[in-house]
Amino acid sequence: MNTKLKLRVIPQIQVNNFQVVKSKQFNDYRIIGNLEQNISVYNYRKVDEIVIVDIGASKNEFFNLNILKLLSKNSLMPITYGGGIDTIKKIQECLLSGCDKVILNSILFEKPDFLEKAVSYFGSQCIVASIDFKKKNDEYFIYNHKSGETIQETKEIISFIAKSNVGEFLITSFDLDGSMKGYDLKLIKYFRDLSGNVNIPMIINGGCGTPEDMQKAFSQGADACCASSIFNFTKYSYYDVKEFLFNKNINVRL
Repeated sequence: MNTKLKLRVIPQIQVNNFQVVKSKQFNDYRIIGNLEQNISVYNYRKVDEIVIVDIGASKNEFFNLNILKLLSKNSLMPITYGGGIDTIKKIQECLLSGCDKVILNSILFEKPDFLEKAVSYFGSQCIVASIDFKKKNDEYFIYNHKSGETIQETKEIISFIAKSNVGEFLITSFDLDGSMKGYDLKLIKYFRDLSGNVNIPMIINGGCGTPEDMQKAFSQGADACCASSIFNFTKYSYYDVKEFLFNKNINVRL
């Protein structure tokens, strides 16, 4: 019996005003579908879990709990939700409204102590630390999508977050977002090295265009692959991707 934890394939849905959108480098958002229809498709395809991100929530300082209330009525999948979550009360409201995990992003840099407080209050299992990276002269910096600025104290922040006993990391490449050119494999190693190789699951995101891209990411140590474009703009269904990986001896659940 294989007791090793399964590697995960996680579709991501970006939402803006209840419409499903897709970005390129966190910009140039275009509408690609309806939220309820997308959820119905993923339900039908028996997706193991899904990530929902309200892309405008932090910038507009608008926390849209109605999205979760809508999803909880229709979704059969575990939901990880992010967007404008910056208080303990909002985390509580999300969990009570049907999501299983919450994503914290901008608040990690605005109030570093908040992460430790959230983990202590709700437990590690439902808190995901989301960190976006942007390359400058072949060096990685944390990118704050809310302010549009890069953060110089990248190493210090990652080291601090890694010690917080957070449940998961969601690592996204700004440069490859929406490109479908493949994940930034160097970013996986960079983050692992910088975080001290802590035993916390890491989800890689940004750039996936083929099942081979996920195969490469898993071979470099990712615990999960998050993707959007491959499921919206290619011939590959969720099952196609999982079947490909399974046949390549990648330890995924079919």
